[in-house]
Amino acid sequence: MNFIKQIVVIFSIGLMFTNFLYAQQPIESGSEVVKEESETANDEEYDNESTIIEPETEEAQQSVDIINNIIDIVADLEENDSLVSHFAIYNNNNTITSYDEDEQYSMNQKFDVIKAKDDEDYDFTFIRQTIFNANRQAWDFIYERIYNQDGNLIFFVRRYNTYNSGCAEVAFERSEYYYSAYGQLSKKTYEIFDSNNNALELDDCWMERELYDQIKSYQEFISKYPLPL
Repeated sequence: MNFIKQIVVIFSIGLMFTNFLYAQQPIESGSEVVKEESETANDEEYDNESTIIEPETEEAQQSVDIINNIIDIVADLEENDSLVSHFAIYNNNNTITSYDEDEQYSMNQKFDVIKAKDDEDYDFTFIRQTIFNANRQAWDFIYERIYNQDGNLIFFVRRYNTYNSGCAEVAFERSEYYYSAYGQLSKKTYEIFDSNNNALELDDCWMERELYDQIKSYQEFISKYPLPL
Protein backbone atom coordinates (compact mmCIF):
# COMPACT_ATOMS: atom_id res chain seq x y z
CA MET A 1 0.00 0.00 0.00
CA ASN A 2 2.78 2.39 0.87
CA PHE A 3 4.49 1.45 -2.38
CA ILE A 4 1.34 2.31 -4.34
CA LYS A 5 1.05 5.64 -2.50
CA GLN A 6 4.64 6.44 -3.40
CA ILE A 7 3.93 5.79 -7.09
CA VAL A 8 0.84 8.02 -6.95
CA VAL A 9 2.84 10.83 -5.29
CA ILE A 10 5.64 10.56 -7.85
CA PHE A 11 3.12 10.57 -10.70
CA SER A 12 1.33 13.61 -9.22
CA ILE A 13 4.61 15.53 -8.89
CA GLY A 14 5.52 14.69 -12.47
CA LEU A 15 2.12 15.83 -13.67
CA MET A 16 2.44 19.12 -11.75
CA PHE A 17 5.90 19.70 -13.22
CA THR A 18 4.59 19.04 -16.74
CA ASN A 19 1.71 21.49 -16.21
CA PHE A 20 4.20 24.05 -14.87
CA LEU A 21 6.34 23.76 -18.01
CA TYR A 22 3.26 23.98 -20.21
CA ALA A 23 2.19 27.10 -18.36
CA GLN A 24 5.50 28.73 -19.36
CA GLN A 25 4.91 28.22 -23.10
CA PRO A 26 2.84 31.44 -23.59
CA ILE A 27 6.09 33.39 -23.07
CA GLU A 28 7.21 32.26 -26.52
CA SER A 29 3.72 32.75 -27.87
CA GLY A 30 3.73 36.21 -26.38
CA SER A 31 6.81 37.13 -28.40
CA GLU A 32 4.87 36.16 -31.52
CA VAL A 33 2.07 38.50 -30.45
CA VAL A 34 4.58 41.31 -30.04
CA LYS A 35 5.91 40.57 -33.52
CA GLU A 36 2.41 40.66 -34.96
CA GLU A 37 1.74 43.99 -33.23
CA SER A 38 5.02 45.31 -34.62
CA GLU A 39 4.11 44.15 -38.12
CA THR A 40 0.72 45.82 -37.75
CA ALA A 41 2.42 49.04 -36.69
CA ASN A 42 4.67 48.84 -39.75
CA ASP A 43 1.63 48.29 -41.96
CA GLU A 44 -0.02 51.35 -40.43
CA GLU A 45 3.14 53.39 -40.95
CA TYR A 46 3.30 52.20 -44.56
CA ASP A 47 -0.33 53.15 -45.06
CA ASN A 48 -0.07 56.71 -43.73
CA GLU A 49 0.52 57.97 -47.24
CA SER A 50 -2.87 56.62 -48.31
CA THR A 51 -4.79 58.26 -45.46
CA ILE A 52 -7.76 60.39 -46.52
CA ILE A 53 -8.92 63.31 -44.35
CA GLU A 54 -11.89 65.56 -45.10
CA PRO A 55 -12.30 69.13 -43.78
CA GLU A 56 -14.04 68.96 -40.40
CA THR A 57 -14.58 72.65 -39.69
CA GLU A 58 -15.71 75.72 -41.61
CA GLU A 59 -12.25 77.21 -41.15
CA ALA A 60 -10.64 74.10 -42.65
CA GLN A 61 -13.00 74.26 -45.63
CA GLN A 62 -12.16 77.94 -46.15
CA SER A 63 -8.45 77.04 -46.28
CA VAL A 64 -9.20 74.34 -48.86
CA ASP A 65 -11.25 76.78 -50.97
CA ILE A 66 -8.44 79.37 -50.96
CA ILE A 67 -5.91 76.76 -52.03
CA ASN A 68 -8.17 75.33 -54.75
CA ASN A 69 -8.56 78.85 -56.14
CA ILE A 70 -4.76 79.22 -56.29
CA ILE A 71 -4.49 75.81 -57.97
CA ASP A 72 -6.88 77.05 -60.69
CA ILE A 73 -4.77 80.20 -61.16
CA VAL A 74 -1.61 78.07 -61.47
CA ALA A 75 -3.28 75.83 -64.06
CA ASP A 76 -4.33 78.85 -66.15
CA LEU A 77 -0.86 80.40 -65.98
CA GLU A 78 0.80 77.14 -67.00
CA GLU A 79 -1.64 76.62 -69.85
CA ASN A 80 -0.83 80.10 -71.17
CA ASP A 81 2.88 79.75 -70.28
CA SER A 82 2.64 82.98 -68.33
CA LEU A 83 4.85 83.91 -65.33
CA VAL A 84 6.38 80.42 -65.37
CA SER A 85 10.12 79.99 -64.77
CA HIS A 86 11.95 76.72 -65.38
CA PHE A 87 15.21 75.59 -63.76
CA ALA A 88 17.14 72.32 -63.62
CA ILE A 89 20.01 70.40 -62.10
CA TYR A 90 22.03 68.48 -64.68
CA ASN A 91 24.30 65.47 -64.38
CA ASN A 92 27.75 66.13 -62.89
CA ASN A 93 26.71 69.63 -61.82
CA ASN A 94 24.81 70.43 -58.61
CA THR A 95 24.24 74.07 -59.59
CA ILE A 96 20.65 75.01 -60.35
CA THR A 97 20.56 76.69 -63.75
CA SER A 98 17.99 77.75 -66.34
CA TYR A 99 16.19 74.88 -68.02
CA ASP A 100 17.53 73.80 -71.40
CA GLU A 101 15.05 71.65 -73.31
CA ASP A 102 17.84 70.22 -75.47
CA GLU A 103 19.50 68.83 -72.33
CA GLN A 104 16.38 67.39 -70.71
CA TYR A 105 17.65 63.79 -70.79
CA SER A 106 20.68 64.72 -68.70
CA MET A 107 18.60 66.30 -65.92
CA ASN A 108 18.58 65.07 -62.35
CA GLN A 109 15.91 67.48 -61.20
CA LYS A 110 13.62 70.10 -62.69
CA PHE A 111 11.86 73.05 -61.02
CA ASP A 112 8.81 74.86 -62.42
CA VAL A 113 8.12 78.08 -60.51
CA ILE A 114 5.27 80.58 -60.54
CA LYS A 115 5.16 83.75 -58.46
CA ALA A 116 1.79 85.46 -58.71
CA LYS A 117 -1.21 86.85 -56.80
CA ASP A 118 -4.57 85.26 -56.03
CA ASP A 119 -7.98 86.89 -56.46
CA GLU A 120 -7.57 88.69 -53.13
CA ASP A 121 -4.25 90.18 -54.29
CA TYR A 122 -2.22 87.96 -51.94
CA ASP A 123 1.17 86.79 -53.14
CA PHE A 124 1.89 83.10 -53.47
CA THR A 125 4.70 80.95 -54.85
CA PHE A 126 4.14 77.64 -56.62
CA ILE A 127 7.07 75.24 -57.06
CA ARG A 128 6.97 71.87 -58.81
CA GLN A 129 10.07 69.76 -58.15
CA THR A 130 10.60 66.73 -60.38
CA ILE A 131 13.23 64.14 -59.41
CA PHE A 132 14.12 61.78 -62.24
CA ASN A 133 15.28 58.21 -62.04
CA ALA A 134 18.64 57.65 -63.73
CA ASN A 135 17.25 55.38 -66.47
CA ARG A 136 13.77 56.94 -66.62
CA GLN A 137 12.31 53.43 -66.41
CA ALA A 138 11.83 52.68 -62.71
CA TRP A 139 10.33 55.66 -60.91
CA ASP A 140 10.03 59.45 -60.82
CA PHE A 141 9.02 61.62 -57.88
CA ILE A 142 7.19 64.93 -58.26
CA TYR A 143 6.62 67.27 -55.31
CA GLU A 144 4.43 70.35 -55.67
CA ARG A 145 4.39 73.12 -53.08
CA ILE A 146 2.46 76.35 -52.64
CA TYR A 147 3.74 78.94 -50.18
CA ASN A 148 1.56 81.85 -49.09
CA GLN A 149 2.66 85.48 -48.83
CA ASP A 150 4.10 84.80 -45.38
CA GLY A 151 6.26 82.04 -46.80
CA ASN A 152 4.33 79.24 -45.10
CA LEU A 153 3.53 75.97 -46.87
CA ILE A 154 -0.22 75.71 -47.49
CA PHE A 155 -0.31 72.95 -50.13
CA PHE A 156 1.91 69.93 -50.76
CA VAL A 157 1.53 67.19 -53.37
CA ARG A 158 3.46 63.94 -53.66
CA ARG A 159 3.19 62.36 -57.11
CA TYR A 160 4.86 59.10 -58.00
CA ASN A 161 4.95 56.71 -60.93
CA THR A 162 6.65 53.34 -61.29
CA TYR A 163 7.06 50.51 -63.76
CA ASN A 164 7.85 48.13 -60.90
CA SER A 165 4.53 48.06 -59.02
CA GLY A 166 3.54 44.56 -60.15
CA CYS A 167 -0.10 45.64 -60.51
CA ALA A 168 0.01 47.72 -63.71
CA GLU A 169 2.34 48.52 -66.57
CA VAL A 170 2.73 51.94 -64.97
CA ALA A 171 1.21 52.73 -61.58
CA PHE A 172 0.62 56.29 -60.43
CA GLU A 173 0.17 57.56 -56.89
CA ARG A 174 -0.93 61.02 -55.76
CA SER A 175 -1.32 62.49 -52.27
CA GLU A 176 -2.41 66.06 -51.51
CA TYR A 177 -1.97 67.90 -48.21
CA TYR A 178 -3.95 71.09 -47.57
CA TYR A 179 -2.75 73.31 -44.71
CA SER A 180 -4.17 76.39 -43.08
CA ALA A 181 -2.10 79.57 -42.89
CA TYR A 182 -1.09 78.38 -39.40
CA GLY A 183 0.15 74.99 -40.56
CA GLN A 184 -2.84 72.89 -39.49
CA LEU A 185 -3.75 70.00 -41.80
CA SER A 186 -7.18 70.82 -43.25
CA LYS A 187 -7.53 68.06 -45.83
CA LYS A 188 -5.61 65.03 -47.14
CA THR A 189 -6.35 63.11 -50.34
CA TYR A 190 -4.97 59.92 -51.87
CA GLU A 191 -5.44 58.03 -55.11
CA ILE A 192 -3.65 55.25 -56.98
CA PHE A 193 -4.36 54.52 -60.65
CA ASP A 194 -2.96 53.16 -63.91
CA SER A 195 -2.07 54.99 -67.12
CA ASN A 196 -5.73 54.88 -68.19
CA ASN A 197 -6.84 56.52 -64.92
CA ASN A 198 -8.37 53.28 -63.69
CA ALA A 199 -8.27 52.97 -59.91
CA LEU A 200 -5.89 50.34 -58.52
CA GLU A 201 -5.92 48.46 -55.23
CA LEU A 202 -2.97 49.55 -53.09
CA ASP A 203 -2.74 46.08 -51.51
CA ASP A 204 -2.06 44.63 -54.97
CA CYS A 205 0.77 47.06 -55.74
CA TRP A 206 4.31 47.60 -54.59
CA MET A 207 4.79 51.36 -54.34
CA GLU A 208 7.94 53.15 -53.25
CA ARG A 209 7.77 54.72 -49.79
CA GLU A 210 10.64 57.16 -49.97
CA LEU A 211 11.67 59.56 -47.25
CA TYR A 212 10.85 63.12 -48.21
CA ASP A 213 10.63 66.56 -46.64
CA GLN A 214 7.58 68.70 -47.31
CA ILE A 215 9.70 71.79 -46.42
CA LYS A 216 7.28 73.94 -44.46
CA SER A 217 8.68 77.39 -45.34
CA TYR A 218 9.72 79.11 -48.56
CA GLN A 219 12.90 80.40 -46.95
CA GLU A 220 13.89 76.87 -45.99
CA PHE A 221 13.22 75.67 -49.54
CA ILE A 222 15.31 78.43 -51.12
CA SER A 223 18.13 77.75 -48.67
CA LYS A 224 18.13 74.10 -49.70
CA TYR A 225 17.51 74.74 -53.40
CA PRO A 226 18.85 78.22 -54.28
CA LEU A 227 16.76 78.92 -57.38
CA PRO A 228 18.16 81.80 -59.46
CA LEU A 229 14.96 83.81 -59.36
